[in-house]
Amino acid sequence: MVVPLLLLALIGGLLLPLSWASLPPWWLPLSILLPAPLGWRFQRLRGLRYLLPFGLGLTWACLSHQQLLDQRLSPELDGQRVLITAQVAGLPQPTETGWRFELEQAQLVESGQSLPPIRAHWFGGEAVNPGERWRFEISLRRPAGMSNPGGFDYEAWLYAQGIGALGSVRSGQRLADELLVPGIAALRQQIRQQLRGVLAEQPGGERLIALVVGDKSVLSKQDWLSLQATGTAHLMVISGLHVGMLAAAVFGLITLLGRSGLLLWPWPRLWLAIPLVILVAAAYALLAGFDVPVQRSLLMISLGLLIQLLYRQPGLWTFWLIAFAAVVAWNPAAPLRAGFWLSFMAVGLLLYGMAARLSAGNLWWKWGRAQWVVFIGLWPWLLLWCMPGSITSPLANILAIPWVSLLVVPAAMLGALLQLLFDWPWLVQWAARLLNWLFSALEWLAFIRQAERLAYPGWVGFLLGLVGVTALLSPMARLLALPAAACVLALFLPPQPRPEPGQLWVTVLDVGQGLSVLVQTHRHDLLYDTGARFASGFDLGEAVVHPALLALGVRKLDMLLLSHADNDHAGGAPFITEHMPVAQVVAGQVQDQDPRLAVEPCRVGQFWEWDGVRFDILHSPPPPVSANEQSCVLRVATAQGAVLLPGDVGIRGEYQMLLRELTADVLLAPHHGSRSSSSYAFIRAVNPGWVVFSAARHSQYGHPHPRVVERYRELDAEPVYTATAGATRFVLDDTGKTRQAWTWRKHAQRFWHEDQDAVRLMQR
Repeated sequence: MVVPLLLLALIGGLLLPLSWASLPPWWLPLSILLPAPLGWRFQRLRGLRYLLPFGLGLTWACLSHQQLLDQRLSPELDGQRVLITAQVAGLPQPTETGWRFELEQAQLVESGQSLPPIRAHWFGGEAVNPGERWRFEISLRRPAGMSNPGGFDYEAWLYAQGIGALGSVRSGQRLADELLVPGIAALRQQIRQQLRGVLAEQPGGERLIALVVGDKSVLSKQDWLSLQATGTAHLMVISGLHVGMLAAAVFGLITLLGRSGLLLWPWPRLWLAIPLVILVAAAYALLAGFDVPVQRSLLMISLGLLIQLLYRQPGLWTFWLIAFAAVVAWNPAAPLRAGFWLSFMAVGLLLYGMAARLSAGNLWWKWGRAQWVVFIGLWPWLLLWCMPGSITSPLANILAIPWVSLLVVPAAMLGALLQLLFDWPWLVQWAARLLNWLFSALEWLAFIRQAERLAYPGWVGFLLGLVGVTALLSPMARLLALPAAACVLALFLPPQPRPEPGQLWVTVLDVGQGLSVLVQTHRHDLLYDTGARFASGFDLGEAVVHPALLALGVRKLDMLLLSHADNDHAGGAPFITEHMPVAQVVAGQVQDQDPRLAVEPCRVGQFWEWDGVRFDILHSPPPPVSANEQSCVLRVATAQGAVLLPGDVGIRGEYQMLLRELTADVLLAPHHGSRSSSSYAFIRAVNPGWVVFSAARHSQYGHPHPRVVERYRELDAEPVYTATAGATRFVLDDTGKTRQAWTWRKHAQRFWHEDQDAVRLMQR
């Protein structure tokens, strides 16, 4: 029992810093180690012995995190266009608009200054290969992302990957005198190119590449939707399951050869089988890109087999804890990725839920029980990471897992080897056909029931859900069924606060270069604009707005109001209307809106009242004025204050509205703070206490313009930037006081998040 407790103490020390907003001084973690020797010296103080692994884990994690932070791009280069030389790392991914790849060993051409690993995107660029050296003209940015409730933490993902900079390539030149550097990435590239050629004429055949070299870019968006809806996404990335099945196949083959007498090996068979199995599993793990699920599986397989050579049999939980601690010690930022927790929790659930039951029932009972355990047990973790869950997952996995693991993966790996060595494509093509049959079945299941998207229930709901799941999977499940079910319900019924009657909550989301604002009264919700949908397929309605609505307790919209038809305001609207009930869609510039939306025109003078809050449409002229001037301007007022949402209206529209009631405590800066808007007369008429600039960090349009910002400051309006504050909420209550309730970047601050205000000051 002592070893597991020591491992738990080590893991606690490794994980603790991830809950901090900032890292402590270097000496503070070391001070925890000082009392530890007393626990080993005095029996009465033996509890202090656990401070040793805890302190070591904490110290190692803090030092590792500080080293990662120090490797980030310096603020002086943030937003600068420079000339660099660098080597392409990993496996480049084709996108709808170019290529995405990582760069290492990067240096500034002018000064020779070393740069951190860079995640780059080359719009319209030519193909790059692993190991090649290039000279790039590139715009560099510090690793930062949008910050919203319920949203994907892009900064945490970059940090866990060790990425210290982002880059947009403007032009590039391959260095002819630099040869392709051999390595695992180059081998993966060679296999990918050969398989593309072999499978090009087979519809859907390229999906197989994801199982051979871990290239997930070959899967279409529809493929991912089918996988999400059926809970089978883990099958299409090289996961621990695939590594384990391959290891078992190699071990079984050696055992079979030994028993048949075909294996000429004079020593104990384990001495050959175990090193060979570990070697094959490690090779496949490297070929897969060595992600966290693969690391976990490889560690547990290696530990289990090596201990067999010592003729010892520790508990399975000890293996699990050792693998957990080893992965976190190797990369203390690994727990910032959802795959880490889903992988380890799935194995832990099987160890817990199948304990003392392996001897009961037949094979199909055990297999069905395993699917039930994982299905029930992972729901809290899916909600923790704001990921969709699948109701059809047990049915899909009970058939898909053996199909992929026993048929597709062995045929794919052997077929890839035959193709590389002998140019025999038939087995690879057959494996691709097997995979396509599976996808046909998954698409049918996905059509029956889509994935369930639910909001994070909060820490209380999450912990209650864990307690309920633990009880349901325990041997006493029948006795604890009712209280366990009540605890599990806390996962799906999170308490969400609402404004009181007469109050108004206005939440401006961080959607980069665009706009999306949630307006909430006591019983009604209005969404003003939805952000953009890009040519690459990235949809802010899907990635940011919809998850934020769920996280903020919105299950339906009483109105979706689109200021005008520009992509950065209305691009995400189709996704919102397809995935959430919307009672009414109103828009300016109706003639250019997406035909799927069935919009009603925005009419000047239209007004309504919800829960004691008045909504007035102040401006929405018809053509032939410009698209921006057709913006539908909305003023929302309580008895004591107001908010003005002017879309992209320009100075002409501002002057046309001067005779109307414009005063507002909070103003969304017209046209993101462009010079074409925010006239002195308009600002004086509105007289805002706050002005919110919804624009991208390093906006390509220069939004907000410095002169406009200064203009607002002169007139005593406090500027708020979504690029630095993230999503921000304003509360207008019946006390006559309008206040800024929170900014999401500060509310969810962790040490790896970019301190945008500090960077802005350093750049000045």
